[in-house]
Amino acid sequence: MRKFLISIAAAASTVAFAAPASAQWVAPTYRYAPYNYGHGYNVMAFVRAMQARVQHVRGDIRAMQARRIISWSEARKLENEARALERRIYKAPRNGLGPAEARGIENRVRKLERRVALEAQDWNGRPGHYRR
Repeated sequence: MRKFLISIAAAASTVAFAAPASAQWVAPTYRYAPYNYGHGYNVMAFVRAMQARVQHVRGDIRAMQARRIISWSEARKLENEARALERRIYKAPRNGLGPAEARGIENRVRKLERRVALEAQDWNGRPGHYRR
């Protein structure tokens, strides 16, 4: 009986310690399902998926800027990069979109998502936290 009670107490204490960690803020992670792979390659579906991803990132940038998670200068740089990427995505399907160009666009979107996540975690620009 003692072994049973000790194991229950250990499990309860583990859950109690894990609960406050779930309430902490975490930088955004971007995981998207592949776009339209099961139904053949469609240029406009790819463009819409990439535009939606960039719009999602821009919304995260604005929200993090408003909450002072990233500084104004970081937000401006990330916003300029996102705007340039949106322009490239908008112009891409006009003359056709090859696999290499699509891969390049997707890599730039992934790179932008990663930069936003890294800027949110680097602590500069946050009140009370300074570089050492």
